[in-house]
Amino acid sequence: MAVWPFRRREERALPPFAITTGPGHGMLPTWAGATIDADVALRHSAVWSCVRLLADTVSTLPVDCYRRGEREPIATPPILVEPAAGQPLHEFAYSVMVSLLLRGNAYGLVTARSGATMLPSQVELVHPDKVSVQVDEDGTVRYRLLGRDVDRADIWHVKAFTMPGTVLGLSPVEYARQSIGLGLGAEKFGSQFFGDGATPSGVLTTPDRLNREQVEMLSDNWRTAHANKRTPAILAGDLTWQSITVAPEESQFVETMKLNISQVARVFGVPPEMIGAEAGNALTYSNVEGRAIDFLRYSLNPWLVRLEAALSRLLPSRQYVKFNPNALLRSDTKTRYEAHEIALRAGFLSVDEVRDLEDRPPLPPRDNPDPGIA
Repeated sequence: MAVWPFRRREERALPPFAITTGPGHGMLPTWAGATIDADVALRHSAVWSCVRLLADTVSTLPVDCYRRGEREPIATPPILVEPAAGQPLHEFAYSVMVSLLLRGNAYGLVTARSGATMLPSQVELVHPDKVSVQVDEDGTVRYRLLGRDVDRADIWHVKAFTMPGTVLGLSPVEYARQSIGLGLGAEKFGSQFFGDGATPSGVLTTPDRLNREQVEMLSDNWRTAHANKRTPAILAGDLTWQSITVAPEESQFVETMKLNISQVARVFGVPPEMIGAEAGNALTYSNVEGRAIDFLRYSLNPWLVRLEAALSRLLPSRQYVKFNPNALLRSDTKTRYEAHEIALRAGFLSVDEVRDLEDRPPLPPRDNPDPGIA
């Protein structure tokens, strides 16, 4: 008989950046010299853009609730209106997405249950750094909040980037820290290059021998006369001016930053052009709807499936949650009206159904041309 090889006791902190255990704990060094954790990673413009784009888009999509086997949505349960005290669903979903994107795990503590079904009626999100998970030798998974044991039934745990045999999701920031560190290092180099003035803009030369006082006076006079001005320089005597240009090898950090943004976009599964980067290929979209479909299919859909399954666990077993991405796929007015005309002519949509798609109320009965409607 095969025996599963559990370790005697395995404890894993979530994530490896546990700020609650003391300053600097979990800070991961990189080859570029930057030390990375989730907070530092967000200071990278590409990381911020990817997290903002995915979290904003997912959290603003409408959410419907259904009974299994039925196609019409039912009334939205209170848990999906305000999952946490004073926190509507869109804010709740945004926070969950940020935790998943930066740490690979999101946690909620069930603080209230309904009296009849004992299903959660309130779930307060917990910062992932305050939660740890341990697996006992018999395979029992235990959750700890700030060092105290919590009943597993009271923890709402959502995972991303899962590996076989693991109880935790992988942290994208941890695994992509070299790329993120490279980007932050390039930004630091660029800032110091242009801000600190490490390289002079030019050189004044003269064949005369000058003492230190004369050199300082000449330099001060030049800066005073030409600081932040586009005035022509008038040189007396044997003075000559030679401008210093940036060497090609020193300007490569610009290309490095462009490439790094694309690398970070790949980590988060976001099309580079959607965060202002260069796509690096000839892929174009014939219309906005085409790009939205591609973004939904390859970037958003995996996250929507994860959240739908997680939110459905808060409902009775016969009910489930479904995000509605139709607003994201909404085409231009002319294209929509042409599609509606085809649907009406073919008879598989009624006038009221078309008006509902356009967020308009049904027509009064006397004005409705649909057969069978009085």
